[in-house]
Amino acid sequence: MKTQLTQQQKEYIWQLMYEKIAGIIRPKDLRYLEAQLSRDEDMREAFNALQYALSEEENMDLERLQHDEDWGDLLGVIKPHPATRTPFLARTRFEKPAIAAMIAGLLVSSAGYYYFSQRNAPPPATPADASLPAAQAVTLQLADNRSIALSGQQQTTIGKVQLYHTEQALTFSVQENAAVHGGQHILSVPNARNYKVTLADSTEIWLNAASRLQFPFRFNGNSREITLLSGEAYVKVAANASQPFIIHTPHSTVQVLGTEFNINAYDPGVVKLALVKGAVRVQSGAANLVVKPGMEAVCTPEKGLYAQPFDAREALGWRTGKHFFEHTPMPEICTILTRMLGIAAVIDSGSSASTRHFSGMIDKHKPVREFMEDVKNTTGIDYYFDQQGVLHFR
Repeated sequence: MKTQLTQQQKEYIWQLMYEKIAGIIRPKDLRYLEAQLSRDEDMREAFNALQYALSEEENMDLERLQHDEDWGDLLGVIKPHPATRTPFLARTRFEKPAIAAMIAGLLVSSAGYYYFSQRNAPPPATPADASLPAAQAVTLQLADNRSIALSGQQQTTIGKVQLYHTEQALTFSVQENAAVHGGQHILSVPNARNYKVTLADSTEIWLNAASRLQFPFRFNGNSREITLLSGEAYVKVAANASQPFIIHTPHSTVQVLGTEFNINAYDPGVVKLALVKGAVRVQSGAANLVVKPGMEAVCTPEKGLYAQPFDAREALGWRTGKHFFEHTPMPEICTILTRMLGIAAVIDSGSSASTRHFSGMIDKHKPVREFMEDVKNTTGIDYYFDQQGVLHFR
């Protein structure tokens, strides 16, 4: 039996196939994938073909395969054609193009992978959904309350400080031996934008949408201190054992020497810190916690400060424009859509959507209609855009 899936589901299943082969799939994802494979013979043959193909890849790197000429047939836009019915295990040897063609036929005719989306058949038009609203500019509010819009590629001189900024990043330099004291500046990233700032000590910080970071142009004293006022940031701290790095949030303090981590302070009263490498100490009130790589420190009003394993896909996906939902309430999804895409999203009065949940993924680099159709097909919740471009669930 062939399984009819949405584009988002196809992408999700392909990712799970890869994770299963790589041995990194989560138990609940494995159960879901095996259920799909048991129902769909074409999908099973596609999985076997992928497993054989990747067995010859030293580092299991799908991203690298995208740039491999031999895999052009697999990763290009391929028209559906009858799936090869010769049992996969009967083949003693495949060249890469042959495997690519086989997988293409199997996946296009069955579950498929998002590279095989029907790009020549665009989804039906929806009012006000042709394009997302233009994102606002990232702004830098100086300690003296002056505000600078960080748009375009420019250089701006502020006393002894030279700013270099583009649409994606801010760096700055201070004149040698110049006195720069005490000023705290606020970098604000609006909805639908991500932005990177490199601090005076070469620490790199990537800010997610709707985030605000307070920092100085120069670190003075025995420590390097900044404040994540709101939002989310991925931090790659420059090592300096003699000057510890400290991040303040509204409800915790994080001290590090040299490390990489993601810190999320979107939800009021809640802070989550997912440690990628190194070590950090998180303090909230009288509680202290040392976090190890692969673990996440969580601070909530109800449970206090504790540690748990984190899912890198969910915690770090925003850096590649993706957000994963796991049984997420629709009102929360509305908030995330507004923050991530810059569109207003609401639930109509009386709609059952207010009590429904959704599991899946949205990619900001793809048309929002793909995600909306996935929500509709998965939950039965319909949607529309009004004349002002507001997304309604009904």
